Amino acid sequence: MSVVAIVGRPNVGKSTIFNILTASKSAIVADFSGLTRDRKYGRLKDSQLTLIDTGGLNEDTDDMSQAIKEQTDLAIEEADYLLFVVDAIDGLLPTDKEIAKSLRKQNKAITLLINKADNSRLEESSAEFNSLGFKKSIFLSASHNKGFGDLRDLLSDYDELDITEDSINQDNSIKISIIGRPNAGKSTLVNALIGEERLVVSSQSGTTRDSIDVPLEAGSKKFTLIDTAGMRRKRSIKEETEKFSVSKSVDSIKRADLVVILIDASENIVDQDIHLLGLTLAIGRPVLLAANKIDLLNKSDRENLESKINRKLKFASYIKLHYISAKNQRGLKKLLKLTDTIYKESLRDLDTSIINKILKSALYNQQPAMSGRFRPKLRYAHSGGKNPPRIIIHGNNLKQIQDSYTRYLENYFRNELELGSTPLEVVYKDQANPFKNKPNQLNERQLKKRKRMIKRRKK
Repeated sequence: MSVVAIVGRPNVGKSTIFNILTASKSAIVADFSGLTRDRKYGRLKDSQLTLIDTGGLNEDTDDMSQAIKEQTDLAIEEADYLLFVVDAIDGLLPTDKEIAKSLRKQNKAITLLINKADNSRLEESSAEFNSLGFKKSIFLSASHNKGFGDLRDLLSDYDELDITEDSINQDNSIKISIIGRPNAGKSTLVNALIGEERLVVSSQSGTTRDSIDVPLEAGSKKFTLIDTAGMRRKRSIKEETEKFSVSKSVDSIKRADLVVILIDASENIVDQDIHLLGLTLAIGRPVLLAANKIDLLNKSDRENLESKINRKLKFASYIKLHYISAKNQRGLKKLLKLTDTIYKESLRDLDTSIINKILKSALYNQQPAMSGRFRPKLRYAHSGGKNPPRIIIHGNNLKQIQDSYTRYLENYFRNELELGSTPLEVVYKDQANPFKNKPNQLNERQLKKRKRMIKRRKK
């Protein structure tokens, strides 16, 4: 398929244009420069055309600017066509000239997008961009959604493939969201798994600001790795941008088939790691806990780490733990095998007869506690969904069942069904009383008896 890269200086509106063209809010947008760092891929709406959002190019020489430039250069090299975005309000700057000079060397079709041209006065003052020498130029206003009809017409000429709705929506890959605290090594892990420097990596925490989808093929298996921004404690988040980043990370958990929670083994497991695990289980996604940077630990440190993890994960002792070193590429093949196994476990078909046998056995071992004069009656159960597996139990007076008994049933079902690291949801459904709100109709004999009883009471 054809690939189009969107390039330009920082804060000229590249991510906003990317979001409008893909009809999504995929890329984070803010009113300051340097927000986008990694390459962001998306599909042009109703098309097979692939768009790449890139970080802003500038003249700075610090490590982060150089890393962003390398990612942008890779996007330019990969692209078949280029959209060069400039700012009509700022006018033509020396940096724009340098970028234009560099792009012309690529010998690729280039269209100049003059963004923020909100009115005719700005369009007239933008004649200076003609000196850049590009044949095609389009005036845009991303904030007012102006000029995008012409841009879509242009991009439709680049899209040479016949498409169907199925070809656009088809995605059979296993989506794996990698979450964790800042600087746990999430981007390093993704780069190690795909074997290239796909994501910007830095020793500085908070390098990743957006959720980036990265495809991976391992043998016959297809995966989509979702690199996310590090999630700190809520009280530590002060910048508005970080709030958006965390929101995107939570969204990545919801759309993932499986979640890998990456912890920093050199710093041991902390309360924030447990909070992220609880959040993932509450959303209902299969989980794999991966301890990264294991190369920094000796045998004693590793034993202490394992002991502390087992102690803190008593509430979810079924979660699998795997040790890796993303930097040294240790344990990565087994990591992918474990994710595939856990995902398959979450999709198992649960036979109704087997579920009811397990329910009968669980009730035989331990009955639910009494609620007043009555004991909740669990009659029968059946499967209610997959990923995560859901078991629906029908009966009477089920609203009075205590949470501790629900956890007992969840653990009992999980052990008997051998579900591994997959969370299990038990849902109760009370059977409706067919005689509720219906008056008790007495026959003639019962009415006479009632009258006799009333007379006796009066005497």
